[in-house]
Amino acid sequence: MPEATPGDDAANLTALLYDYGGLWEITKIPNGYTAKRRPLAAPPAVFTAETVGALRALLEHGYDTAKLAAIVRDFGGQWEVEHLDPGSAWVAVSHNGHHAQIIAAEDLDSLRSTLAITNTDHTPAQ
Repeated sequence: MPEATPGDDAANLTALLYDYGGLWEITKIPNGYTAKRRPLAAPPAVFTAETVGALRALLEHGYDTAKLAAIVRDFGGQWEVEHLDPGSAWVAVSHNGHHAQIIAAEDLDSLRSTLAITNTDHTPAQ
């Protein structure tokens, strides 16, 4: 470990934070300093819309309302779809007789894919 000259901790810490503060949480502790790796950020959500009004709807609700409408149209007869908390999981619940089936997904695309697979697997042969 390289030796630092006394009194230059503030300048060195500032330079260290500048160089590595984006990746590491650097803090002073009673007997020195610690660096803890910052958690990786989730990929940013990107909304694309054809009109300002459609973009406003996406921003207000945090999801693509057209995708949700299509899922409800395609699977609403068999599944109840619900968003737990904003930014959390989507849940689809199906009550088939005495059994309940629950599907959770991070986003509407994953929910649609899982519902399509589930309905294909359980559709009676014709």
